Amino acid sequence: MASRRKFKKAIKNKTNFLIEDAFIESVNGDAKEAEKMDEIIDQVIDYRIEMLNKVCAYPNRESRAKIKAHFNTIASNLEAKTADYTKKIGRVG
Repeated sequence: MASRRKFKKAIKNKTNFLIEDAFIESVNGDAKEAEKMDEIIDQVIDYRIEMLNKVCAYPNRESRAKIKAHFNTIASNLEAKTADYTKKIGRVG
């Protein structure tokens, strides 16, 4: 199991990558595309805050298996959501 610090860094790195891609698409696209990308950027930022809060609110008084399951769920959810947002942005990453 990785530390909470590593999970937080992974979340921040992946969401920063998504925000940068959406911003680049926003700048290179027309007004309609820029509006769509701004909405996606807002969603990614909200998702980032939600995931960081989940990392901080782990079940520390529970068994090791429950803690590990909690972090595994966060990791799989992060991978799924970043793939989803990558498809929405339209860039291969």
